[in-house]
Amino acid sequence: MLLQRLVEYADTSKDVIPAFYARKPVRWSLEIDGSGVPRGDLVDTADKDDPHRKFGATSLVPAVTRTAGISPALAVDNGEYVFGWVSEGAKPERIAKQYDAFRALITEWAVAEPDGPGPAIAAFYRGGHAGKLEPPSDWSRGDLIGFWVDGLYAADDPRARRFWAVVAGDRKGSGRSGLCLVCERVQPLLQTVPQQIPKRWVPGATNNASLVSMNKAAHGYELQQNLTNTPICADCGLKFMTALTGLLSNPLHSTALSGQNARLAWWVLGGSTFDPWATVEQLDPAQIRNLVAGPASGAEATVDDLSRYCAVTVGGNVARVVVRDWVEQPIGRVKDNVRAWFDDHEIVDAWTGEVVKVKVSQLARAAGRFEAGRNGGPGSWTKFGASGEQRPPDLFHGLLGAALLKRPLPPKLLNHVINRIRIDGRLDAARAALIRLALRRHPNLPERERERLTPTLSVEPQPPAYVSGRIFAVMDDLQRTVFRVADQKLNTTFAERYFGRAIDNPQVVIVSGRRNVEAWLKRLRGPLHRPNWSEAYRRRLDDLFVQVGPTIPSGAVLADKAQFILGYHQQRAEMRTERLAAAANKKKTDLPPEPDDAAPSTDEGDDA
Repeated sequence: MLLQRLVEYADTSKDVIPAFYARKPVRWSLEIDGSGVPRGDLVDTADKDDPHRKFGATSLVPAVTRTAGISPALAVDNGEYVFGWVSEGAKPERIAKQYDAFRALITEWAVAEPDGPGPAIAAFYRGGHAGKLEPPSDWSRGDLIGFWVDGLYAADDPRARRFWAVVAGDRKGSGRSGLCLVCERVQPLLQTVPQQIPKRWVPGATNNASLVSMNKAAHGYELQQNLTNTPICADCGLKFMTALTGLLSNPLHSTALSGQNARLAWWVLGGSTFDPWATVEQLDPAQIRNLVAGPASGAEATVDDLSRYCAVTVGGNVARVVVRDWVEQPIGRVKDNVRAWFDDHEIVDAWTGEVVKVKVSQLARAAGRFEAGRNGGPGSWTKFGASGEQRPPDLFHGLLGAALLKRPLPPKLLNHVINRIRIDGRLDAARAALIRLALRRHPNLPERERERLTPTLSVEPQPPAYVSGRIFAVMDDLQRTVFRVADQKLNTTFAERYFGRAIDNPQVVIVSGRRNVEAWLKRLRGPLHRPNWSEAYRRRLDDLFVQVGPTIPSGAVLADKAQFILGYHQQRAEMRTERLAAAANKKKTDLPPEPDDAAPSTDEGDDA
């Protein structure tokens, strides 16, 4: 099914690389006229200052998997084939054969396609111009050299593509016909898959990798080598390999993060314009608006009912492509899953007061270790794949599966995130979103309890652990206000000192913290002359203590720890939102305003 869907994509997409072609850097170009006369020397296309042209300008290059035999490409190849240049350590006898084979292929092309650029290149060789060109001083054995005829790149000419497809197909054909497993038609069959995927697109591969390979008898059914028991016709083999290579190399259709050991490629068949990646990772506003508006309009677009989302996750093992996951889903179902994803994870940002959606990659990033900045500077998340990143393996792809396919969340994710919050002392919107997501997707959570877990502060009765988190947030805010009004430097806040302990045992921290609260309230009323602010904090705390009841949780279980963190985050966001609204004259508040230069604390705010 995977190969069939790749062939369908190749038949309908304009982005697929032509059969038996690949994108490679062509270091040197040689311009000739229609009679084969050079218009100058070789031109170096490399630019060391441009990372995209470090090894030459990237162009479409005729390519098939090259074995130990002599196998020239068409109109572009290395210096050994094109000019017979002998590098140090090479065998002159073999290079002479490579050069002759390249010239013979050009002559054959010129005869088969007399209206193309082939005759001009053949004339170049007949005129003896090749022997007059010396290797540049910085030429290396692996550099590709391409011909240009009257300003046109010869290898990408339509007549070159047509001729090369025949040549490459003959090289890779098995000489027999049969029923193709992919297209289910009787066709000439391949002996081996004609192309390989460059190793840079297959995490874990140490060589260019094949999707289907039985190059030893021990690998195949009934000890048969090659594709004997996996009949694939030449047309399908070309299409699915070029399609998969194009998808894996296209940043609009694939993604990989360091240390996550896999690369994901996706595509949509059927004509739908819905882009799942732009929706959940790039958070494209237009895609999200259309997604949300679909159910409200009464019906989805008909084309979406007939379209399918396809995704394949691959890794590598030496020179083999390992398919780790394959998914095919109707677009309508994927859209429903994405809507549920946003409903389950969107969260209020404690600094802006706005409800935000979080990229999948940022959720995975926030699950790793947070490194505090030096000398009070901004901190940062440990990079993907770095030593000590403390991220679960394959977390990114696990979250992506939860977003697009509504799969269960990775095991132990909630426990892992809570531990990272305790250890790092860092809670931001992304980590709070992970907490809410894990709570709402708990398999045994009743629907009524699930609906209580809102993105912003919930006004409905909540579990004692959630209310305890709110109390802790108000206590911390009170301390900050007292020290700010008193113009005293606060080296360690209440939250910075006790947050980790409060997650594990709210009762101990809150009960002991009430003594500090009374002292802070007294300072506001008396020496600091802010009785109204003191009364505002007291009212909030009294109301919350009534909600929490006679027993503050102690020895919290995992769900209670998550509820505590969520209550703390949302209470802080609520107070921040209230102050912002008051500053804009949209709402009155009895809370003290924050200073104009207030910045996010060490445990809140945007990712640095």
